[in-house]
Amino acid sequence: MSSVPLTRVLLAYALSAMVEWAIWVAVLVYAFEEGGPAIAGVASIALLLPAALVAPLAGRAADGPRPTRVLLSVYVVQAVAFSATVAMAVLELPPVAVILGAAVAIAGVTYVRPTVAVVVPGLVVRPEELVRANLLTGNADSASVLLGPLAASALLAIEGPALVLGACILLSVTCALLVLPLARAESPRPAAVGTGSESGALWAAVRTMSTRKGSVSLLAVLGFQYALIGGLDLLYVNLAFDVLDLGGPGSGILSAAFGVGAVLGGLASTQLVARAHLARVLIGALVVVALAMGLLGVWTTLAVTLVALPLAGISRSLLDVTGRMLLQRSAPQDAVASVFAVLEVLAGIGILTGSLLVQLLVAVSGTESAVLGVGVLFAIVTVLCAAGLRHADAHADVPVVQIRLLRSVPLFASLPALETEALARRSLLVERADGEALMRQGEPGDQYVVIADGTVEVTIDGRPIRTMGRGEGLGEIALLADIPRTATVVAQGPVSTLVVERSAFLDAVVGHDASADLAWSVARAYHPPLDEQQG
Repeated sequence: MSSVPLTRVLLAYALSAMVEWAIWVAVLVYAFEEGGPAIAGVASIALLLPAALVAPLAGRAADGPRPTRVLLSVYVVQAVAFSATVAMAVLELPPVAVILGAAVAIAGVTYVRPTVAVVVPGLVVRPEELVRANLLTGNADSASVLLGPLAASALLAIEGPALVLGACILLSVTCALLVLPLARAESPRPAAVGTGSESGALWAAVRTMSTRKGSVSLLAVLGFQYALIGGLDLLYVNLAFDVLDLGGPGSGILSAAFGVGAVLGGLASTQLVARAHLARVLIGALVVVALAMGLLGVWTTLAVTLVALPLAGISRSLLDVTGRMLLQRSAPQDAVASVFAVLEVLAGIGILTGSLLVQLLVAVSGTESAVLGVGVLFAIVTVLCAAGLRHADAHADVPVVQIRLLRSVPLFASLPALETEALARRSLLVERADGEALMRQGEPGDQYVVIADGTVEVTIDGRPIRTMGRGEGLGEIALLADIPRTATVVAQGPVSTLVVERSAFLDAVVGHDASADLAWSVARAYHPPLDEQQG
């Protein structure tokens, strides 16, 4: 990354993502050691609630006049909160006080992602820098799911939760120092202007979805799947201490085992693009989660645990991706954002519900029964919602033609399933007559065009350069480099095209590293002066 300010922000983001996962493991282990399952249960709720309460404020703070200073403030507050947490633990204050100190620090994480999303575009100079930024933030999110718990496990094995908290203090201070020069130099910018009532839009989305067949079942399943996340955070600790005799480090290992499955499930979901029906995948994923947790509850051995947790991780990841794809297909296209905002609310409720359910089951009948209970609950949800999922699937709008055309273009082949469907919905099939110009040299570029059928001729300064046919795309140079069209393209006979508008193209390509890299390589190959402009 050539931009030093951008590198600072992204490095701080990566360290913060590590802290987020590591601190959960450390605090729950501390709580269990201090007071057993009961205090660990209190800790899981206490860590969730502050973050949920401040979440609605995070976006507004990020859209304020000085977002980099917001980021600096968050890192400073986290460092102070972690320091206070360690001090309270050393002074042997009640565990609840220590837990609340950590909860304040974790609540700050809620501000980091939206603020970084606002700060980064203001630091880039060239489009490819934004590409690299998206690559690094995505990699940081994926890697932290595994590295955070594993790092916590290693530190727990050496010295216990105090060492993990000490490391979190160090990392938070480092984050603050990284963004300090940027915050000092930041100039105020106009604050974003609200466009209406957020709660009104959410209620309108709920009312709309309630009238669509199967949509209530779909939203219920997508919300309930987060109960697995909320419940497992607590079960990792209980399993590690009470059942498997792994101690504190074992909690991080179990969390990482589930994380491995989640990553594999995300990779497997790319095979679902353009699949006309998703209900079977959804129901199958629900069944596998139920079986995996049921098996783990009945045979709670280390070997079974290290098989069941990754299997549950794979299935839960597939459940999340396919469920969101089906939701995207079922929602009215003018209310997609509001429907997904409703889902985020349901996700928070699901996590909280899962944590409370596991606490109740552990208190009443023990850890193994709690694990089995989670499996039984998923089985019940499967039975209750299967018919609704089939109805939602049967009545969903699937842009199969557009999806398959986009997947035939190498530029879009590596896009995740959900992003591919979203791009397909924002594209338009357009018929071109013989001799019609699809684009003219020197004109502004506002579209990317995929050839669905027929051939076109490409000319530069009146000289024929090449012909292009089905499955080939053109127009990326002007869109990526923000320059006028570098060639004229004319239909050779009737031509069917798929048109992607500029904003949709940039949202998809710039937000995904492999697609962006390929787009830039194609653009440079067809227009060598781009290398000189970026040199």
